[in-house]
Amino acid sequence: MSDNGASRVPPVDETPAAESAEPITAVSLAWLPAGDYERALDLWPDFAGSDLVTGPDGPVAHPLYCRRMQQKLVEFAEAGFPGLAVAAIRVAPFAAWCAEQGQEPDSPEARAEYAAYLTAHGDHDVMAWPPGRNQQCWCGSGHKYKKCCAAASFIDTEPAP
Repeated sequence: MSDNGASRVPPVDETPAAESAEPITAVSLAWLPAGDYERALDLWPDFAGSDLVTGPDGPVAHPLYCRRMQQKLVEFAEAGFPGLAVAAIRVAPFAAWCAEQGQEPDSPEARAEYAAYLTAHGDHDVMAWPPGRNQQCWCGSGHKYKKCCAAASFIDTEPAP
C-alpha cells in the first residue's frame, strides 16, 4: 500500500491522478521528521509496512525515507501539481488531533488530512517545496538543498519493495 500522505487544501485523494471539481491550489505531503519517524514505526504497523517505508530488511532508515519522499515530491511536480509543500507530522500533536477528530493515526488518510489542516492553518512545520538551492533542505539534515535531496547523486539504489 502506498503511503504518500498527500493532501491538497482542501484534502484530495492520495494519488497525483486524482480528479476533482475544485481547482487544486496546494498539495501538502505528510512527512515524519527524524525521531518522530522512528516513533511512528513503533506505534503504527500499517505505516511501518507501507511502500514508502518498507525495505528488504524491514523499515528503511530515516535518510532513505526522506529520499523516497523527495521522489514522491518530484512525481507530484512532474504531474503538474501546484503549491507543493511538506508538512512535518509530529507524533504527539498528530495523535491528539486524531483523538479529537475520531481518526486512526495509522491511516494514510488521517496523515493526509492532518497535512492539509497544518497547511490551511499556516503551521510553521509546513515547508514550501522545493526550497531554493542554497536554502536548508526540507528533510532536516541541516545541509543545503542542492547538496542534499536535490543533489545529482540523489538516487534510491535500494530495490523497490
